[in-house]
Amino acid sequence: ALNFQTAGEGMDLNDGLFSQNGRCGYVLKPGFMRDHDKRFDPDLPQKRDDYHPIVLTIQVISGQQLPKVNIKEDSIVDPLVRVEIHGVLMDQAKQETRYIENNGFNPLWNDTLRFNIHTPELALVRFVVEDYDKTSKNDFVGQFTLPLSCMQQGYRHIHLLSRDGTRISPSSLFVHVRITDLE
Repeated sequence: ALNFQTAGEGMDLNDGLFSQNGRCGYVLKPGFMRDHDKRFDPDLPQKRDDYHPIVLTIQVISGQQLPKVNIKEDSIVDPLVRVEIHGVLMDQAKQETRYIENNGFNPLWNDTLRFNIHTPELALVRFVVEDYDKTSKNDFVGQFTLPLSCMQQGYRHIHLLSRDGTRISPSSLFVHVRITDLE
């Protein structure tokens, strides 16, 4: 159950999942979950007949105009990007870039993150930007979540959303996405 009044990771994942149909109606389960003759075991996705694992490579290149999150007047964002994969247990993963000190206007990372995904039909990809803080918990800057099936390869701008799901214009990330078969 979701509490639609409380923003956070659960709502981000819900909004991301339903973004593939324009946020209306429902999303049909993948075919292997609808077939009554076969049983899908999320702990052993490699037992599926149509098992095709992939490698998702995301190069986080840069960010543009990330907002200040600290109310101190002289505070400047030290941004880092965390990419999270949500799906079956075998696919759950998180990786993050290094942080860029005092540059929220145009941080440059050029960090490459690589994920092996065994059930791409159920995977959601969540980009989270945080303000690094070495003495306490990092502050949330923005996020964007989408189904892996909706990701397109190549150079892409990812427009960030606030904690409550509204667009933080003109804040964005610039990334390169590559999807290949797992050998």
